[in-house]
Amino acid sequence: MILAVDIGNTNICIGGLDGQRVLFAFRMVTRPHCTPDEYTAELRFLLRRFRFERSACTGAILCSVVPALSGPLAQAVQRLTGREPLRVAHTLDTGLTFAIDAPERLGQDRIADAAGAAALYPLPCMTVDLGTASTYNVIDSQRRFLGGFIVPGVQTSLRAISAGTAQLPPIAPEDPTRLIGKNTEECLNSGAVFGTAAMLEGLADRVEAEAGAPLTVVATGGLAKRIIPCCRRKILFDGDLLFKGLAVLYARNAGQQADV
Repeated sequence: MILAVDIGNTNICIGGLDGQRVLFAFRMVTRPHCTPDEYTAELRFLLRRFRFERSACTGAILCSVVPALSGPLAQAVQRLTGREPLRVAHTLDTGLTFAIDAPERLGQDRIADAAGAAALYPLPCMTVDLGTASTYNVIDSQRRFLGGFIVPGVQTSLRAISAGTAQLPPIAPEDPTRLIGKNTEECLNSGAVFGTAAMLEGLADRVEAEAGAPLTVVATGGLAKRIIPCCRRKILFDGDLLFKGLAVLYARNAGQQADV
């Protein structure tokens, strides 16, 4: 088993992976000012619930979009597993060619999503991770990472519009009961959910036209299950896409990870 850690802006996701199989997974709130000691204690407590045994852990991998937390979490993982975690980067053997400007600035979560999609789904493929930000990746039939799109996430957009207006209330996205909202809350919710679905479809249609071939679209992230039912084209759901991508990256680069 390998221990996988995904450090996001809102949550830190931890999973135990056996190949592409997710044995367990849980989330912690991202707290920017925690020390390695604090993260070690919290992870030890949470891992105990899943009967995690250090002796069963053969490796670890870490993916982060919060650079300030990469070091503290890496230290915590090292203490708990006895393994220095492999850090995700474009310089790893990803199975992809990066046809973009400044690949060193590409988000590690996007690298993991793209590596997983390229290994597991028909190409060309577009992935969308519907989290704090909605991040889209496009991989062509030659396994080239072409780039993508980044837009504010659904919840991020709702918070912004509430904070920037006098009369629009803060709401959390819900499954819409109808397309056209009949009150302020419904209008906000429908605009966010159906608007995101329409954007996803529109971008997919344009990418497909540019590719000149049928496009596989894979959605992941916390809000994907709310958005997909509002889409009119086929969207595949894979809630574990990032973890699967981390498993792919680890399998291709295991020699770079060391015992401690």
